Amino acid sequence: MSTTNDLGVRAALDAVPLDEVMTHLEHIVRHDRYQASAGIMAAAHLVAESAERAGLSDVGIRTYTADGRPQWWSFDAPVAWTPLKARMEVVLHGERILTVDHADHPFAIGTHSTPMPSGGATLPLALFPPVGSGGFPAGAIAVVDASDFHGGAVAGVLSEAGARGVVTDAPWKGEEGGEYRGRIELPPDSGLFAFSLTPEAYRKVVDGVSRGAEAAVTIEVDRTARMPVVTACVPGTAEEEVWVTAHLCHPRPGANDNASGVAASLGVASALLKRRRGDRAPGPRATIRFFWGPEFVGTAAVLNACLSDGSGLRLPDHVINMDMVGEDQELCRSPFVVERPPDLYPSLLTPLTEHVVSEVFRATSSHPGTWHSSPFLGFSDHALFADPSVARPAVQFCHPKDRFNHSAGDDLDKVSSVEMLRSTAAATALCELLAGPGGESPSLPGIVEAWCERELADASRSARRHGGSWGRGLLRYVDHHNAAVRALAVGAEPEGEDEGSAAQAWYRRWEGPLNLRAMIAALPPSPRRSVRELVARDKGTLSVLFNLAIRADGTRDRERIIDETSYALRSPLPGAPDLFRMLEQSGWISPDPGDAPVRGGEGRPLPPAPSGSEGAVP
Repeated sequence: MSTTNDLGVRAALDAVPLDEVMTHLEHIVRHDRYQASAGIMAAAHLVAESAERAGLSDVGIRTYTADGRPQWWSFDAPVAWTPLKARMEVVLHGERILTVDHADHPFAIGTHSTPMPSGGATLPLALFPPVGSGGFPAGAIAVVDASDFHGGAVAGVLSEAGARGVVTDAPWKGEEGGEYRGRIELPPDSGLFAFSLTPEAYRKVVDGVSRGAEAAVTIEVDRTARMPVVTACVPGTAEEEVWVTAHLCHPRPGANDNASGVAASLGVASALLKRRRGDRAPGPRATIRFFWGPEFVGTAAVLNACLSDGSGLRLPDHVINMDMVGEDQELCRSPFVVERPPDLYPSLLTPLTEHVVSEVFRATSSHPGTWHSSPFLGFSDHALFADPSVARPAVQFCHPKDRFNHSAGDDLDKVSSVEMLRSTAAATALCELLAGPGGESPSLPGIVEAWCERELADASRSARRHGGSWGRGLLRYVDHHNAAVRALAVGAEPEGEDEGSAAQAWYRRWEGPLNLRAMIAALPPSPRRSVRELVARDKGTLSVLFNLAIRADGTRDRERIIDETSYALRSPLPGAPDLFRMLEQSGWISPDPGDAPVRGGEGRPLPPAPSGSEGAVP
């Protein structure tokens, strides 16, 4: 790992081909990129062709069967689903009052909607839940208000009631009466179809229901697609790797989520190669490898391949995940965020990344926009590297509070070219630092020391705010982590943790990277409903669950796991004991070390967590 006085930020800003990046963005948003569909295959070929034109090596598209079966540890393959036609006409007394066509209206059809018989069908519409004592008429289309619609949770209820499909003004995160369709995702086996309406269109349907309106529905689906993962690299000279990941999936337009990450990462590749061809920067020591595929499952497939004989892949030493990186901050009301890896394993990646991003924003300060860091939350592909079975430091660039996310409003007009420049340049400079020719710069200890001082100041503010034994525990926790990062900065070995006297250590029982969706599905019905209700009220519940689970590594008891999770998230967590019990009820953690060894791939043991930045797969 090497650094220069300005960390290469200004050179990276100069090297970014911004027009090319924005053109990539425009091309990608034209495709419906469901996880296993004709659209994502077309986008994958676009990305592969762009990677080849940029001059990347080993460009290829790996494809996987998309049959919904268990494929990579606890991760199921996606189900092939491409909507060929999806149209609904609402008719009242022979007069058409509303037409919704997915070809013209992005987000109109719910993912995994079941096809209709050839030629379609005309069906009655009925409010759900039903009004009065008449019950819901079997075979009707349920008209469900957004406040009553909870995706998969309501699908089972509707199926039991005999509904054929559902229309709803699916929740959109915006406000002020925005007229955007929200995303609907049905379980692949629900047997239902769904149409997402704008609030105005939904009101027309509700008004028509009381007067006997019907809906003519045509849905044709293709189920032959496979799941693609595109890979390419800038080859290095040593057995070290830096990975850049950006998930390719999303219904169109999905400009910020995540065409922006894909376009920016392609820009990173071009900038790196431009600098290399111009002899203004030496070739990388470490290989810089790029992956573009469906979120979570694409990365699970790649990690599984790392542990399979003959794949030619090894686990990375560092990861940069780019997900929702281009938001216009004023329109989307979301700052740029660096999401850190969990602090379970000390790494220089976090202080280096935050210094680089700070320098990028300093260099572009004539344009509006802010950034800040976030503790590990785990809502994208970087989460798979946080699991103790992989234990590779991964940072994420993102704008997580984008109010247009998961709606048809996520279009090109919400993307800022300046923000695309910032994210692309920051990732480029970081890649060059992590994969550079070697040698340590005298600036590194100073960068780390300044970062540690900021960490302690931030922890002190939290300790004063919450006080008591929790505040004192937080300061001890941050002091210990800072000492470990300082040691790494001068090439020393961090001191081991004080194991203390664990009353009863807890162990993981899952194979491969943690899959929270599968863990929740493993819960008994009552706690499963409870955790889904908690998540519906506060998505942060998932982050607490994830942080609790990855600390069940056989060295910590319940109290320590809960305390350290609260320190990592910088806040006391009064609900954490209940969430810990849910983890226990799922069977995914246990006080018995012999219940289930950590294994992955073809039954092969997963490699141990690395010390420093080493750790090739044996």
